[in-house]
Amino acid sequence: MRFTFGWAVLLVASVALATEKTPAGTGIIDGTKVVFPEKSLAEGEKAVSGLLQSCHDESLFRAEELEKARKGDHIRLTFPKPIKATVMNETIEFSEVVFRLPMNTGVFWVRSGEKWRRFSKYEFQKEKPFTTWLRQAKAEK
Repeated sequence: MRFTFGWAVLLVASVALATEKTPAGTGIIDGTKVVFPEKSLAEGEKAVSGLLQSCHDESLFRAEELEKARKGDHIRLTFPKPIKATVMNETIEFSEVVFRLPMNTGVFWVRSGEKWRRFSKYEFQKEKPFTTWLRQAKAEK
């Protein structure tokens, strides 16, 4: 009996670890909960990083602002291992990014370890790969 329980715990743990090895993309677009197909997440990582790297402003992080963004239109990407981006001449590592929509109010929140940072004022000419990727969102079932 003890061995059966041990195997069950090991199986649950390995399934949990396996699901953490892939990036995840979710959000709310036009009031509808969406997910991004797994095959589009590499493209999403590249598009989000490109837009994030063009930001020209970092401002004070306020948790209530991030929570408000998560309740409204936004996209959220999580990564099992931190990825790197150079923003305002600083290389940052982050494992989660939340981007508030619509595009003209776009603000990035990135999580580096336990710390959150807020970036904005991106270059609009860098939007195209990001908006193209956004079209791959599917309504959550």
